[in-house]
Amino acid sequence: MLSKMNRSFQDWARPKRLAIGKYIWDRKKNKNDKIDMNKVKKILFLRYDGKIGDMIINTLMFREVKKAYPGIQIGVVVRGANRQVIENNPNVDKIYECDKSSKKMKKLAKKISDENYDILIDFSETLRVKQMMFINLCKARQNIGINKREWNLFDINIDYKEDKKHITNRYAEVLKLMDIDEADLSYDIYLTEKQENLGKSFRESIPQENLVALNPYGASKYRTFNREKILEICRKVLDDPKNAITFVFPPEKRKELDSLAKELGERAYFCEVIKGIMDSAAILKYSDLVITTDTSIVHLGVALDKDMIAVYRSDEGTGEHNSLVWGPNSDKVRIIYSDPNFIEGEEADINRFKFEIVEEI
Repeated sequence: MLSKMNRSFQDWARPKRLAIGKYIWDRKKNKNDKIDMNKVKKILFLRYDGKIGDMIINTLMFREVKKAYPGIQIGVVVRGANRQVIENNPNVDKIYECDKSSKKMKKLAKKISDENYDILIDFSETLRVKQMMFINLCKARQNIGINKREWNLFDINIDYKEDKKHITNRYAEVLKLMDIDEADLSYDIYLTEKQENLGKSFRESIPQENLVALNPYGASKYRTFNREKILEICRKVLDDPKNAITFVFPPEKRKELDSLAKELGERAYFCEVIKGIMDSAAILKYSDLVITTDTSIVHLGVALDKDMIAVYRSDEGTGEHNSLVWGPNSDKVRIIYSDPNFIEGEEADINRFKFEIVEEI
C-alpha cells in the first residue's frame, strides 16, 4: 500500500518538478545555431546514463570526429561501468566521472566550465532536472540536442523522427552538423595488453575446436534467460563434441554460473577472473560464436566483429521498434525473436522461444 502511494505521489510530483527545473535551468545566453568547425577546439559528449551499450555505439562518433579533425580535444562525461568501454580508447582525450549527487554534479560542471568547451552534445531522450542543471552549468559555447525543439537550453536541435531506423543513423545526423558526411558507423573496442592476454590464454586452455560464449543476462528479468533456458542452450551447443561453452557475466552472477558450469560437465568452462565488461570483451574476442540476450553484449560483439546469435523480445503488438533501433548493426548476427505477448499489462518474456530452430552452431 505504501509503495503504491509513493508511486502515485511521484507520478503527481514529477511534472511539477520538471516545470520548476525548466524555469530555473532551461535557458542559455548568446545562442548560436551555426557551427564553425574552424573555431572548434573542444567537444564534450554526455553519456551520464551509465549505459554500456550506448557508450559502445558512441565510439563511432569519437573516431569519426578525430579522423576529420585530429586537433580537436574530445571529452566524455561517464557514469559507472560505461567508463571501462573508453578508458583505453585513443580517440578520447579526457574522461569525467559523473555522480548522481547534485552537489557533485555542480562541482564537475564548474570544472568543465573552466575548461571552455566549444560544443556539448547530449543524447538524452528526456531530460530530468539534474541533467538540465548540469548542461546549463557546463557553459559550453554551443549545446546540441536531439528532439529538443521545445528547450531553450540547446542552440541546435536535430529533429529526428525515424523511429524505425537504427540508432547509428541518428548519430550520423549529428556528425553531419560537423561537416562529416558518409561516416563509418562501426564501433571500437580497445583492449589492454593484460586483457588481450586474458582472452588469448583462456582460449588456448580449451582443446575443443569451437568455443561458444553465452551471455544469459539482460537489463531485467524479462530479458534474462532463466536456468532452464540456459541449460537448454548449453546442451544444444554441447550436442556436438567439437564444441565447448563458456560464459560472460556481471560479477554478481559469478556463483550462479560457476554452479551451472559444473552441472554441465567437462566441456563447460568458467573464467573465474572476469571482473568487468572489458574482461568479458577479451573472452568474446577469442570465442568462435557469441549467444546473447538483447543487451550491451550485442553491441560489444558487433564492435569485435563476431558471429553472433542474439535473442530479442518480439516488438509485435508493443508499438515499439527496439530490435530495429537498438539491434545489432552487423550482417554477422542472426536474430531470434521470442514469442510476442498480447496480454495487457504483462511484459513479454524472452525465454519464450525455441532454440531448436537454430540447426547449426
